[in-house]
This record gives sequence, C-alpha cells and structure tokens, in this order.
Amino acid sequence: MSSSETTGASPETGRRSPKRRLLVMAVLGVCLLGAAAWTVAWQLLAIRVEATLDAWIAQRRALGDRIEHGPMTTSGFPLAVDVQIRQVHWSREDGPTLLTAAAPEVIASTPVWNPLRLTLRPTKGGRASAAGSWGSVTGDAEIAHAMLALGRRAPTRIDLTLRKLDLTGPGGVMHATVDEVTAVIDTEPEPDENAVAGSVPTVLTISLYADGVRPSGVDHLPFDGPAKIALNAVLRGPMDPTAGVPGLATWRDAGGVIDINRLAVSWSPVDLVGDGTVALDSALRPEGAGIAEIQGAAETLDRLVAQGRMKAGQAALFKLAVIAASEPSDDGSGQRLKAPVTVQGGVVRVGQIAVGKVRPITE
Repeated sequence: MSSSETTGASPETGRRSPKRRLLVMAVLGVCLLGAAAWTVAWQLLAIRVEATLDAWIAQRRALGDRIEHGPMTTSGFPLAVDVQIRQVHWSREDGPTLLTAAAPEVIASTPVWNPLRLTLRPTKGGRASAAGSWGSVTGDAEIAHAMLALGRRAPTRIDLTLRKLDLTGPGGVMHATVDEVTAVIDTEPEPDENAVAGSVPTVLTISLYADGVRPSGVDHLPFDGPAKIALNAVLRGPMDPTAGVPGLATWRDAGGVIDINRLAVSWSPVDLVGDGTVALDSALRPEGAGIAEIQGAAETLDRLVAQGRMKAGQAALFKLAVIAASEPSDDGSGQRLKAPVTVQGGVVRVGQIAVGKVRPITE
C-alpha cells in the first residue's frame, strides 16, 4: 500500500477547521454589524440634514424671504448624504430693491464622516439678480459651487466658486463675462492682536479673486486681454444681513466700516494696487479714503495717441504730470503713480480732481 493511501487528515488539522470556521463567522458577523451600524448612521444623518434644510428654509421665510422649491430626494449612500432639491427659487424685497436667485436643481451634500461640512451645488448652473430704481443686473453662472463649514448658529466659513459667469443688464445687454470667481468668507476671524481697546471688532473677512474679466463695449480702450481682480477686505462692526436698509443704518451708527487691505486690478498695461477704509454717510452713500498706486499710466497714454483718441500734445502734458508725480516701482521696471483717493459728499476724487459720483446704496 502506498504512502499516499495510508496518509489521512491529521488530528491537528481536524481540530483547526472548526476554529477557522468560527473565526470566519466572527469576522463576517462584525462586518455585518458594522454595515448595519453604518446604514443606521447614514439614515440618521440623512434625516438630520433634511430637517436642518427644512428648519433653515422656515427661518428664512419667517424673516421675509420667499423660498419655493420642488420635492426633496435623498441619495449618496454609503459615503455621503446628497439631498436633491428641484426648481429652487428665492427672492427678497429690500426697500426698492428686489433680490432673486434660482436654479433648476440644487444638491446639498455632506460626507458621513464630517457632517459639519455642507456643499451646495446647482447641477445646471444658477442665476441671481438685483433690480431697483437704479436699474438691474443679472448674473448667470454655468458652474457654481459653495462649501460651508457649519457652526452652532451659522456657517463659520464659506468657500464660493463661480465659473463662466455672464453679467447682464436690462434687456439682456451684456455688461461683462468672467471666467472664474473664487471667494473665501470667514465669519469667525482670529482676534486682532494689535486692536485698540474699545475699537470696532472684526466680524468678517473676505478674500476674492476674479480671473478673465472681460467688460463689454471696451474694444476702444487701450488695454490688452482680460483683467484680473483681487480683493482682501475686513468688515468691522456687527451687521444683521436680514435687517435690510435699517440694519445698514444701525451698522453705520455703531461705527461699522470696511477696511480694504488690498485691492489689485491688473489690465495690461495698467496695474493698480490700493487700500483704504469705506463706510456709509448720513445719506447711506459710500464714503472713505485710501491710497492708489498705478503703474503703466504712461504706456496707456501712448496707446490712446496711437488709437487717435488723444492728441499727442495733450498726452505729452499728461505724461509730464505723471512722471513728476511718480516714483520708481519696487522692482525698478517702471514708474509708479501714487495718489490719494477720497469719497466724500457723494463725490469721488483722485487727489483734488473729481472723477465721479456715488449714489446712496438704497437707490
């Protein structure tokens, strides 16, 4: 008889098989319990997200907002909770101004492992508009995305992205197109260590960047390609965004101001950098003061002459004035014109020269 015929399963192997089966069954049981717990957690989170959205909508309606929407449906299992809301329309009357926003469908999404991060995304773009006695402006974004870090009472941070944005006026007249706008709004900024006791506290900071800005009807202007705009600003003084015009007056009376730490506009050949402080006067008109630094003014004058929009003699006089008031730029690449900018009594002045007017923000 061969050895293969006489050799059978050893007693040790027989003893191991039940243990292995028990181990496999235990692992499967743990996996099933984990899956069941995850499913329950997802269901509870989905209920919480829907309840939060319903409560927020009810709160906004109580404050005077008009919000209409279609049915809500929930999906996204197992990694996220996605609430799809169809035919969303929001509007609010603020004095003579009507604000509206609409989207065919909005998805509110939150990951299961971080329920305090909420993402809002119109799947087919969105539209927002403002209309009043001053006219109207409408913005249509092909792609929109907002991520909110939720706090106990309100979002502590908002990251907003808009792509392929069209800005139009009455009758659909195009004002400008923008390739992309990104903004970061921090509603719980770090305390200012250099703040003076009794000063108006910082309640919000905003950083904004716009790329590919193309104003309409400016083919005759002496600039190349699209412009780029960057803004970093601080809002000081408590403001209730739901209080409308009376809330703005209260904010003004409490010493509310906006500190513009940096405003940069790059539109070749011009580079403009400025900073300053803006508030509201008794007529709710913007007022303030700041400093603007402009590089490329001489090149712009040369282009105006080449386009036949300015006489060479006039341009030469302006260039002499610019050179006399300019200083070398930091990188030594050209001359930089530095001038004070003031807004007071509804008049905008660069130095002592009036260049425009501003109207009350209620108009």
